[in-house]
Amino acid sequence: MDKHSTSRDGRRRFLKTTGTLAAVGLTGLAGCTGGSGQNDQTGGTTTTSGTTAGSANPRQKYDLKELDYDLENQLNIFQWGDYWPDGTVQDFEKAYGVKVNVSNYASNEEMFSKLKAGGTSQYDLVFPSDYMINVLVNQGMVRKLNKKKIPNYGNLGKKFTDTPYDPDPGTYSAPYQWGTSGIGYNKEMLGGNANINSWDAMWNQKWKGQMTMLDDMRETIGAALKRLGYSLNTKDEAKIEEAKEMLVNQKSLLKTYDSSNFTTNLINKQASPVHAWSGGVFQAYWETHKNGSSPIGYTVPKEGGVIWVDNGAITKQATHPNAAHAFINYYLNAKIGARITNWTYYGSPNETAEKHISEDILNNKSIYPDPKTMKKLEYIQNIGQATQAYSRAWTEIKNA
Repeated sequence: MDKHSTSRDGRRRFLKTTGTLAAVGLTGLAGCTGGSGQNDQTGGTTTTSGTTAGSANPRQKYDLKELDYDLENQLNIFQWGDYWPDGTVQDFEKAYGVKVNVSNYASNEEMFSKLKAGGTSQYDLVFPSDYMINVLVNQGMVRKLNKKKIPNYGNLGKKFTDTPYDPDPGTYSAPYQWGTSGIGYNKEMLGGNANINSWDAMWNQKWKGQMTMLDDMRETIGAALKRLGYSLNTKDEAKIEEAKEMLVNQKSLLKTYDSSNFTTNLINKQASPVHAWSGGVFQAYWETHKNGSSPIGYTVPKEGGVIWVDNGAITKQATHPNAAHAFINYYLNAKIGARITNWTYYGSPNETAEKHISEDILNNKSIYPDPKTMKKLEYIQNIGQATQAYSRAWTEIKNA
């Protein structure tokens, strides 16, 4: 899943102009990191030279502690695009004397295929979304974390360390940021005072030809399953078949399946409502923000939806494992974690960071859903052989 926006300039301009963080004011619930919109920065490797310089004294600025183990002089990271606030990687380099090389991917599956084809020694640190952690563990492609080398691991909230996607909670992964999937919309395209609060909206004849669903098997079949009142991780073939029929019947209402352009389409009034990762909708919100408001809204439907978490994981054959542990410890630093969230507008799994996060973000239910909504959110899980039933259903949906 590509959840990561390539531009937040609209939000940055607004914040710079007002001198403060304004409440987003999106209707409904949710937010989104890895994962945040769309990423077209794939396939390349970049170093940090030529980009925004880091702080003069990052150790002092962020209260970075000395580590009790030696680091290699290099670190190779494979990640979603647009991941760190300007200067964040450079600050790590300055603080620890490690040269960081970054390569980007556009989906978990692209990352998996690259590691499978070329071996895990290509990269030291990867950032899979939740369900992919389980897959990588089962394939023997990531190693257990040495939490003695990650003292900041204790900053994480329990609900993000005791998760269904890590076979031995907290052993193979360290959460980075989290978000949701739901419905984004441009009010100016809906007509009247449309109220979007249910997956039913994506089957509304009124908006025929202007709606899009994510081009993502588990997300889109999952949305149909939630509309039916089922778990999006069901292995029951009858329920999967029911969701398939619902999506086949929906297809004539859709403009297309789209995981790459829904942000731009919302901005340009080319599609609405759209099934979307929350971060892409946030990007559209800020790009259209003017005079204190925007026509863009986002909601997690009342039936529930997806919660996702991007995580750092160290590859099985990492050639710079200590540097990888150090980088995980670095982004779990309370001030660094807050810096990331204050920039991305996504939820932070770092409880200790909350004292440094803007109150406008912490109090925004579009980013931090209330407990009632959180109970209706599910992680996409590795469902083993049942994946074949989903694949057959998805093929029939796309070919209908």
